[in-house]
Amino acid sequence: MNNTLTNLLLNDRGVAFNPSTGDTLLLSPTALRLVKLLQLGENEDSLLRHLLEEYEVEDSTARRDLDSFLTQLDQMQLL
Repeated sequence: MNNTLTNLLLNDRGVAFNPSTGDTLLLSPTALRLVKLLQLGENEDSLLRHLLEEYEVEDSTARRDLDSFLTQLDQMQLL
């Protein structure tokens, strides 16, 4: 995992602060949950499993949304 994601500071309201860039992000509750899981070392398959267990969503929708989310993190150089 990228050290930037590990160092991302989070609060329970979904505010994320990146101390290396000074950027502040506002995360949805789902995005916050996924970032916390990534910080714990969870992999993509585990994230998908969590989405399917915790939210009423179809497999294809969860996969598409997770891929999009991970792409966004990558574009922000957090992964």
